[in-house]
Amino acid sequence: MNKGRVLLGMSGGVDSSVAAMMLQNDGFEVVGLTFIFSELKGQNEIAVREAGKLAEEIGIKHFVCDLRSDFTKAIVNYFTQEYQNGRTPFPCAICNPELKFKNLLKNAEIYHCNYIATGHYARIKKHNGRQYIFEGTDTNKDQSFFLWGLGEDVLNKLILPLGGLNKTQTRTYANRLGFSYLSRKKDSLGICFIEENNYRKFLKSKGLESKPGYFVDIGGKVLGRHSGILNYTIGQRRGLGINANKPMFVSGISAATNEIVLSDYEDLYKNRILVSNMKCIDIQEFDKDRVFTVRIRYRLQNTPCKVELLQKGQAIIYLLEPVAMVANGQTAVFYDGDRVVGGGFIESSE
Repeated sequence: MNKGRVLLGMSGGVDSSVAAMMLQNDGFEVVGLTFIFSELKGQNEIAVREAGKLAEEIGIKHFVCDLRSDFTKAIVNYFTQEYQNGRTPFPCAICNPELKFKNLLKNAEIYHCNYIATGHYARIKKHNGRQYIFEGTDTNKDQSFFLWGLGEDVLNKLILPLGGLNKTQTRTYANRLGFSYLSRKKDSLGICFIEENNYRKFLKSKGLESKPGYFVDIGGKVLGRHSGILNYTIGQRRGLGINANKPMFVSGISAATNEIVLSDYEDLYKNRILVSNMKCIDIQEFDKDRVFTVRIRYRLQNTPCKVELLQKGQAIIYLLEPVAMVANGQTAVFYDGDRVVGGGFIESSE
């Protein structure tokens, strides 16, 4: 039985490859599409070759979409600008809704596909008649945190075949169907467009200067010299190069004054967070007395909170338990149990 035609984003890795086979075995006509995003030498060729090889082996059509120019404008420029402004960017939060999934939808029309799909470890289910992202069943691999910005235009057409699997099951699936070479592939780590995950070297290649400035304490007292705000992250302790009679941590980065604020670890804990560019499926869910949980980093545990909506897409998160190392520029994602209800970009915290 043909369940329809689905356009699958294929990277050549084990996840999207197994997703292709699962969809095919479930009765879908699968069309593969590989995006070319970055300028990394060799990366694009490998992705296109590996995805094309798998497509030929299982008998599906495979196409390539070159988005390097769009990626540079939307992601690389954003990434460098955020660091220049003393913030910590989260490029996936921009790339997924604005490039990857938007272009999957666009190409689904071109290739006459009813659905789109990816190899993300998350699930899509209905709640009160509307489609939502839910956590994947494997909490160690769950990628719902990366998909909070997707709207209903995407979710109504999106299939996530791996949402009910863990990574071991995915590799076993590939093995069982005779694709052992896929099961041996390593997971991709780090920022996909930065060689060896060396973001400082990348920023330097884009012309960003790292100007020395001052370390100061919370009261503004000068504690020493730093080598440039690009070289530090919130919560950092190692490599500060200052003499202090107690452990000191980076608790603030000011691009305006070119200062790095150092403090005790206890001062890293925050009780309130201001977010901008809020996105959600149902704005009516955000009653200010309702308790959600929020996650501010991918591997961090969710924290109970309440959310007060403000004007112009902003909101205040009232943390019911303090959270350390809140970095401006990162994302805060809200959950109701295992359901993603929305998210936004962190602007400040206190």
